[in-house]
Amino acid sequence: MCMLSVKRKMYSVAIVALSALTLLGLGQGQNEIYARDKVTKVAILQYTEHESLDRSREGFLDALKEAGYKEGKNLKVEYKNASGDQSDLQSIAQQLKGKNDLILDIATPAAQVMLQADKKTPQLFTCVADPKAAKLLGAKNKPAKNMTGTSSMPPTKQVVDKLLKEKSDIKTIGVLYDSSEVNAETQYKDVLAYAKSKGIKVESVTVTSSNDVKQACKTLAKKVDAIYLPADNTVANTIETIGKVLKEEKKASISAFDAAVKGSVCAYGIDYYQLGRQTGQMAVKILKGEKEAKDMPVETSKKLVLKVNKEMAKAVGVDLGKLK
Repeated sequence: MCMLSVKRKMYSVAIVALSALTLLGLGQGQNEIYARDKVTKVAILQYTEHESLDRSREGFLDALKEAGYKEGKNLKVEYKNASGDQSDLQSIAQQLKGKNDLILDIATPAAQVMLQADKKTPQLFTCVADPKAAKLLGAKNKPAKNMTGTSSMPPTKQVVDKLLKEKSDIKTIGVLYDSSEVNAETQYKDVLAYAKSKGIKVESVTVTSSNDVKQACKTLAKKVDAIYLPADNTVANTIETIGKVLKEEKKASISAFDAAVKGSVCAYGIDYYQLGRQTGQMAVKILKGEKEAKDMPVETSKKLVLKVNKEMAKAVGVDLGKLK
């Protein structure tokens, strides 16, 4: 083989190698640009509209913003609210499945429906008091394959103790809740067990829709010394109606979630905005690829807040100084 032929072949190999490196470099550059400019898609499915759920959504979005995910720049948020309608919840879940990088489910019904609809997209739930009873967890009560989140289970014992400070001679506590909400059923059982341990009777009246609440509350108020309002979507949506009845009947009361202070003497429980922020911080870890949903334990909020309703306390004759 002549020297000229060898040189030509070596030159050709060099050109091919250089071209390959150039293409590789361009590819890497394009990938870097894509990673930098990629728009993260997050869907939010909220069961209904009331203050606690809204506040948790705000906290979630604020946590994303603090981590650098900004709507209109590198974040697209698709927010859907089913307005408490189960059929709408089903159809919305079908619209959202498989289209996003992450889905936030606010309240138990939303999480239950969305988990059934989409078993691949990473999901987080919040405002779910009892994820175990709601069947949102996998084997051995660990996170499901693509879902975890934050529990909003109220600290039942502490809430009951606050109620007993309101009115020291309570012999019977009434609990009003929606029988279709598994979380509320769990809370009722917790109140029943704890009250029994203190020698206090518990009466309950259940509802299945907002239309039943006014009469149910009146019926219950006439049979008990004080009312315990659990974290329950139907209770939340009708809290002003409940408040009017309790004023008329002059009943001491306590609610296990912050927004319900509008219709009770006081509310003692978790801060839903902070719970949403906590959920958002979990989302950031998933979106950045640091964690998978299945590897993240369900979290709870340890910070409790007390809110009081001075007008209600005065109307029913409760001394708020006793709550300190």
